[in-house]
Amino acid sequence: MVAEKSLKYRRVALVNPYPYYASGTNEATVYPPIGLAYIASCIERLGAEVVIIDANIFRLGNEKVAERLARFKPDIVGIQLNIVTAKAGMELCGILKKRMDVPVVYGGPFASSNHTKLLDTGADAVVIGEGELTFQEICEGRDWTRIDGMFFRRSGRSTMTKPRGLIENLDDLPFPAFHLLPDLKLYRSRTRKLPMAPIFTSRGCPFMCTYCNSNIFGKRFRARSPENVMREIDMLVSKYGVRQLDILDDNFTLDLERAEKIIDMLIAKGYGLAINMQNGLRADKLTPGLILKMKEAGVYKVGIGIETGNKEVLKSIRKGLNLESVGRALKWFRQAGIVTIGFFMLGFPEDTPSTMKDTIEFAVNSNPDIANFSIVIPLPGTELFNYVRDRGWLAEELDEGVSGGFYSAISTTRPPRSDARQ
Repeated sequence: MVAEKSLKYRRVALVNPYPYYASGTNEATVYPPIGLAYIASCIERLGAEVVIIDANIFRLGNEKVAERLARFKPDIVGIQLNIVTAKAGMELCGILKKRMDVPVVYGGPFASSNHTKLLDTGADAVVIGEGELTFQEICEGRDWTRIDGMFFRRSGRSTMTKPRGLIENLDDLPFPAFHLLPDLKLYRSRTRKLPMAPIFTSRGCPFMCTYCNSNIFGKRFRARSPENVMREIDMLVSKYGVRQLDILDDNFTLDLERAEKIIDMLIAKGYGLAINMQNGLRADKLTPGLILKMKEAGVYKVGIGIETGNKEVLKSIRKGLNLESVGRALKWFRQAGIVTIGFFMLGFPEDTPSTMKDTIEFAVNSNPDIANFSIVIPLPGTELFNYVRDRGWLAEELDEGVSGGFYSAISTTRPPRSDARQ
């Protein structure tokens, strides 16, 4: 237990906004804001009084959120932004700045990618990258110029501090503050058992896919020890009655020995959990033996990131995946009786009608249980975004995020191309 410290900001509110305008988003999967729950646990152990308002799960408009905040009377407000919730979060900031004399700090993947323009919306600062230690130091009252991973403006002058280093030992972090979240039964991921809880057993992925935003967890793989992971699972089962786990790692099986040890420990516990890995596994980081153990541990569904069935497009997005490994992995999962989702994307810069037909045909021939097709969105902070922006192909400005998700088509000013290299 960390000793209570003197805090400048003791009453802390953290908000996950509700994107009331969004269309084409996956409403079948809605997870609790685990990032905010990690930040909350870090500052709670220092003695802070924290509330998390998950406006998204309750579909709370910004007026309702502002009313709740007014009743709580926070010393500081943190707002999490992703590309879909960004507009709602910025609107909330504007409302709060008119009604309350309180600092507002942005964080999250959209904030980390677009920090240079976000201060114009009224926010006092932006946390860039992993937010736990940065926000903790803000609440402790440290001089902002001496806090790594911040962008802020004072006296009309913008200041960027040096980048925050990645958290090296993830076991040092307290478990997420699940007690501050709404009832876990409210969240969903096409669950087989309730309540469900998401869990990160690692952070980061070393692969260089051009479409992937890695500005929070970075490109370096860092893993929690299997023992630390199991302590959190023990807590979720005993304290919250969790019956399903959704493992959300970017690359759970990168370290096969560690992954197998976690699976072995789950089998030994005998909790009878349903385990969902629909966030995605790499087909080339699996073995038949591990898959059989996954089945025994309770894994009933996995996602496989395939993206495209055309080798040239696959090379252009730098996924580094051999399509033959996909067929093997799907076969192993089918033999084990685990449901597979194949994730595919249409509309990469190198795509043509012919290459997209290749992707569809690959999906048919490889035969995952579910073929999930989404439209390519160039996320800020990715190599793909820079490529598209530099060529003037953006269909709309993304300074305020987007109003649609991966399953909504929007018009584009980009001219049609008959050949990917024209």
